[in-house]
Amino acid sequence: MLGPFEAWLLQRGMRTLFVRVRRSSESAFALARHFHGHPALTAVLYPGLPSHPGHEIAARQMTGGFGGMLSIRVAGGEKQAMAVAAAVRVFKRATSLGGVESLIEHRRSTEGPSSPVPEDLLRLSIGLEGPEDLIGDLDTALDTMARAGAAGTPAVLRDSAVSSPVASNLAAAVAAAIERSVAPFVIARGGAVRLVSVDDGVVTLKASGSPGAIVPATARIEALLHGAVPEVAEVRVVWPDAEPTRPAESDELAERVRRVLDDEVNPAIAAHRGRVTLVDVIAGRVSIRLDGGCQGCSLAEVTVRQGIESILRKRLPEVVAIVDVTDHEAGTEPFFAPGKR
Repeated sequence: MLGPFEAWLLQRGMRTLFVRVRRSSESAFALARHFHGHPALTAVLYPGLPSHPGHEIAARQMTGGFGGMLSIRVAGGEKQAMAVAAAVRVFKRATSLGGVESLIEHRRSTEGPSSPVPEDLLRLSIGLEGPEDLIGDLDTALDTMARAGAAGTPAVLRDSAVSSPVASNLAAAVAAAIERSVAPFVIARGGAVRLVSVDDGVVTLKASGSPGAIVPATARIEALLHGAVPEVAEVRVVWPDAEPTRPAESDELAERVRRVLDDEVNPAIAAHRGRVTLVDVIAGRVSIRLDGGCQGCSLAEVTVRQGIESILRKRLPEVVAIVDVTDHEAGTEPFFAPGKR
């Protein structure tokens, strides 16, 4: 139950809510129209624009405006987006929405590495300032960013070069499909993927996070990409800084297990502040302990059964069982993706 003072504050705010929503919606629409097609931006995302994929639905369902929230995607990537956010003076850099002040936020850095938000996106919450002041502020910030990069056009970083316009278009289609369907699917399972290359229909993805989120889902990822881009024939997954394990017959099984953990598993789960430590190996039964962000994580069982166990059994047929001896109840800093907090 609200206290008397809180109830009074709520009632006071509701008396002017319709006026504030109308003003912020009008200003947001003015900004969206002004910056649509701006050379320093790759997209303006606002349902009031006819170019927005949800415009027709929004036009049918929304009355009195299209809301006070919009997003812009800055050409050049994260560095340029952060530079724009740092250069504004009227907008305030904060995480909120619906207030009287206009706010700007680089959402991906706020949510962390597992966020599905594009790295070049800035989210704007429009307040009650004059729209001409907001437009001028953002225009100046974009000009400042452009002048700072005048010595050389900012390059959109890629993990591999494309050799022709056809290859470039295919890579772009694959990247769009990953952003639209694959990335949210993987993030919900506790992992992350990034496009490395597209070569003769073979898509290579770099994975991080829980191996249990990626390994058993590879077929599903391939199906999603093939459904969106029929030219995709195969999906291969690599891990950050991982080197293929080449077991020698003379190595003891424990040493080979440790090598797989250190070379393939730990570089992946480092993104979740975790580490897997080998405890012992007895008659093919491998006992492991999960530390750091993996200790007490809600995805620990998935990580062990669908990820680590699958990798170890594939690399080392002598492994007959994986035993997790972690004291998960004692975990003090378990990793939780933003969507699971």
